[in-house]
Amino acid sequence: MEAEWLEALPLLRQKVGERNFATWIEPIRCARDEYGLRLEVSSRFFQEWVTRHFLPCIRQTLSAPNVGVPAVRIVVAANGTVPSPAPQAAENLAPAPARPARTPKIGRLVSEYTFDTFVVGHANEVAYRAARSVAEFPGRRFNPFFLWGGVGLGKTHLVNALAHDLLGRPPRPRMACLAAEAFMNSLITSLRQDQMAAFRDRFREVDVLILDDVEFLAGKERTQEEFFHTFNALYAAGKQIVLTSDKPPHAITGLEERLRSRFEGGLIADIHPPTQAMRVTIVTKKAARQGVELAADAALALAQRSGPSVRELEGALTRVMATAALKDISLDRELVERVLVPVTRAVTMPSPDVILEVVGQHFRLSVADLKSHRRARSVVLPRQLAMYLVRTVSEISFPSIGDLFGGRDHSTVMHAVRAIEAKRGQDPQMDALISTIETELRSRIH
Repeated sequence: MEAEWLEALPLLRQKVGERNFATWIEPIRCARDEYGLRLEVSSRFFQEWVTRHFLPCIRQTLSAPNVGVPAVRIVVAANGTVPSPAPQAAENLAPAPARPARTPKIGRLVSEYTFDTFVVGHANEVAYRAARSVAEFPGRRFNPFFLWGGVGLGKTHLVNALAHDLLGRPPRPRMACLAAEAFMNSLITSLRQDQMAAFRDRFREVDVLILDDVEFLAGKERTQEEFFHTFNALYAAGKQIVLTSDKPPHAITGLEERLRSRFEGGLIADIHPPTQAMRVTIVTKKAARQGVELAADAALALAQRSGPSVRELEGALTRVMATAALKDISLDRELVERVLVPVTRAVTMPSPDVILEVVGQHFRLSVADLKSHRRARSVVLPRQLAMYLVRTVSEISFPSIGDLFGGRDHSTVMHAVRAIEAKRGQDPQMDALISTIETELRSRIH
């Protein structure tokens, strides 16, 4: 059972997130008794929290086919040697010492999440370039920087990379990097303890504020009120604000209009599910960082048999590597296909016909207009946009796209894709338009 627990830890990290894993799962110690699996924690508070929030996830992760959910108990260690997380760490900010004045106060960053380890492709290139630009010109370009996309597509990796890059540039900035939920928890604690002045000083004196999962603020009026004033204070002082969400500002229900307008006042960039070629590169690099040289056919099988997100891909790789290590066998395509059969599900992309239909509806053009050789301004831009989306969403080659659009040369398609990429990076309205169309395309994936 201890071996099973060790094998389950990487999967739990993927499911509960880096912050929750480091705070609540990693300190747990595993043992076996006559009742089943015993997970030892340091205190009654720790026991109640893990039982309430993570026990179902732990049981599901440990369950095996034909065996079912194992007996798992969360108990307080008798000798008290299991370390306990500090309750005040909920805000995820290290206390800032008085000297030197510019010592940063930072939330927990993932050390391996850097720009060097971020795999760039059509699905995330605009977001990546924008993050690099923010790191180079904090507070002066793309402020606020709003990054959105589905779960597990690399938002956290990218904002961590941005933070690492900023901290490596002199003068080292004062930084707060935390989840929106942690911001709210810190606010509630400060209200109860009558320490709002200290709370405001803590967040309004930083040079960079990175707030993750900002959609969590929706419907929470008091937290939105405080964040509104924090946002205004930082923006007026020329400080950099970085926000992430699983949806664009206009789609966050329960978000006050004044906050929505401020979020939309900077650059909005989104991350799409990685293409198959990107997934192969990602899984190969992640394996290499763990000392495993992955064969090309095994990498391709992993890319094909995992879900569309990077997180699902990492989970699939972890499962295969753990199986290979525990059974002392080679990690090859055969093993991948054997291990991942139970979780295989196809990654579907909108067809080119669907993309042409959606683009045509937005511009009130027919599919025939988009495929035609008309050179009117009202048709050229939508046609280029359709070519761009077919390339980035459906993973079709340039020559094939040229054939789809009335037998055009592949160089024409390449020019169209590069033109839209450039416009998207420079024109917030164009970026918002493309994001809207991409959101509609995702809604048509079944």
